[in-house]
Amino acid sequence: MCRTSAAGAAASAEGDAAAFALNAFVRVAPDNTVTVMIKHIEFGQGPATGLSTLVAEELDADWGQMRAELAPADTEKYVNHLFGLQGTGGSTAMANSYEQMRKAGAAARAMLVQAAANRWRVNADEITVSKGTVSHAASGKSLSFGDLAGEAAKLEAPADPKLKSPDQFNLIGT
Repeated sequence: MCRTSAAGAAASAEGDAAAFALNAFVRVAPDNTVTVMIKHIEFGQGPATGLSTLVAEELDADWGQMRAELAPADTEKYVNHLFGLQGTGGSTAMANSYEQMRKAGAAARAMLVQAAANRWRVNADEITVSKGTVSHAASGKSLSFGDLAGEAAKLEAPADPKLKSPDQFNLIGT
């Protein structure tokens, strides 16, 4: 279940030392929880669950490690592209954020994979991610997102990360 915590949003958004921001929407804590910053408020359409699902899908996270927090006021980071301001309305959360949140998850995944590749001195193409675990089959090594988050947060996020094709979805649509 994806847990929402509006009270924790400000602490995480303002640099909670316990969580590493991989981008404006994805934070990974050493305890392996993944927090998704939700830029749309809840009016009954389920943006906390829906948008967290998009990130979890592309990140290859385990659903149990996912959390959602309401994003703080910051129009530059959290603008609703349909309205041109930070706001929610008209059932626009998924339409507005579908690709953006998938890219945020995919970028975070790429950064975690690169951090593991750097640590293990292997090619990133040899690394797999499944249910919140980053693995290198040839060496038998594996680490959680939380183990790699600090290193990943120091890397530059890819501008155009590769997204999964619908036939690869495990969470979206279920």
